[in-house]
This record gives sequence, structure tokens and C-alpha cells, in this order.
Amino acid sequence: MKTAIITSKSSLNHNTGSGHPESISRVTSILETLKKNKKLIWKNPASFDKDIIKQAHSSSYVDTVENAFPEKGLVFLDGDTVVSPGSKDATFDAVGSIIAAIDGVEKKEFNAAHCVTRPPGFWRLSSLIREAQTNWTSR
Repeated sequence: MKTAIITSKSSLNHNTGSGHPESISRVTSILETLKKNKKLIWKNPASFDKDIIKQAHSSSYVDTVENAFPEKGLVFLDGDTVVSPGSKDATFDAVGSIIAAIDGVEKKEFNAAHCVTRPPGFWRLSSLIREAQTNWTSR
């Protein structure tokens, strides 16, 4: 079975501040472990038209989130979701990682994919993921 790891260095720029359980060290630890497996296929996130996000979310929601990233410092979007200037690229790369995973499986480049990302919690692509899982399991 061919397995892809899809990741981007932008995940390391999503700063949640000290003491937050969702930290940069989570990704670095996972990547260090995965790099020991020489059979994995490493891929970068796919480029995509941001309108794809609006298939899962309203335009106003997407616009609100896109404008929520600070130019400096940290901002809490809710009681748990912290964003920093580097969070915007990390967020879009997380979406691109999911798209690359779906595309790669559909094109039979690999059988499975794991996206090592740090998306802030407000991008919920559950409908796209459910659809992709349904398509994968029906093959």
C-alpha cells in the first residue's frame, strides 16, 4: 500500500501561544517520526480556488474568518481557537492538503494519505471529507 504524507512548513507558523495544547511541537514530533519511514510519499498541499471553501461554508463566514487573522500578536476567535499572523497560510495549506489527499487517491497516485497540518478549528470541511470517504469506500 502506497501512503502519502501531505504537509507544509506553514503549519509551523500557526502560533497558538505558550500553554495552548495545540502547539508547533505536535507537528514537528509527528514529522520527525514519519521521516524514519522511507516508503512514504511526501507531497505538498494543492493550489486551489478559494471558492471551493464556499461549497462547505457561507460566503459571509469565509469572509469573516479570512479577515480575522491579525497582522501581529495573537487573537482568540472563540474560547479555544487562537490565530496569529502565520495562521492564514497554515489554514489555506491545510485545505490544500486535504484536496491533494483526495486528488492523489482518486488518481491512484497512492492508496492512503495523512495530512500533517495545524489548521485552526474553524475550517470544517466535513461535508467534502464525508463525500470523499464515501467515494473511496465504494471503489
